[in-house]
Amino acid sequence: MGGVDVRAYDLEALRDNVAVVLQKNVLFSGTIAENLRWGNEHATDEELMDACRAAAADEFVNQLADGLNARVERGGVNFSGGQKQRLCIARALLKRPRVLILDDSTSAVDTATDARIREAFRTYIPGTTKIIIAQRISSVVDAGRIIVLSGGRVNGAGTHDELLETNEIYRSVFESQAEGTGDFDVPSAAADDAATGKEA
Repeated sequence: MGGVDVRAYDLEALRDNVAVVLQKNVLFSGTIAENLRWGNEHATDEELMDACRAAAADEFVNQLADGLNARVERGGVNFSGGQKQRLCIARALLKRPRVLILDDSTSAVDTATDARIREAFRTYIPGTTKIIIAQRISSVVDAGRIIVLSGGRVNGAGTHDELLETNEIYRSVFESQAEGTGDFDVPSAAADDAATGKEA
């Protein structure tokens, strides 16, 4: 990271510069604001809402009577899978990390919301390296480098256009998702109500 082997970093310094958002994340008992401030304990309410907008969480936070002060039950059981994912993305964004790792972290949102989040990354954290692990090709189509894994091994690497030309697995998955048979392209409300952990 930054031209330095990560093993040479002080572990605390390394953790301060990296944020990870998993497919299934943990929300704690408390308020939305308290959960978000795990990313930046000094963040103002305005900064919290900026992060929520970037993570497309503002649309449901603004509908809650208490907004940022709305209660979160243990594990976030009173929020849908997609809502929890977006809150966890907002929390990671507040950290302003040098490296952001997203491990299938938009699996429970529709493709339009996924696209909105990715677009926000460009302006909210423009200098951050984003590592996106996804089964949905639309989530990585704009990446500078895409690595195709099959059976735990690298099967190909390149840009979206290069892989469409040279990689049979990538092309096959892209075509099946473009036909609507392998993607999670469902309306936002339905996606939010669906259980997390969907896989192609």
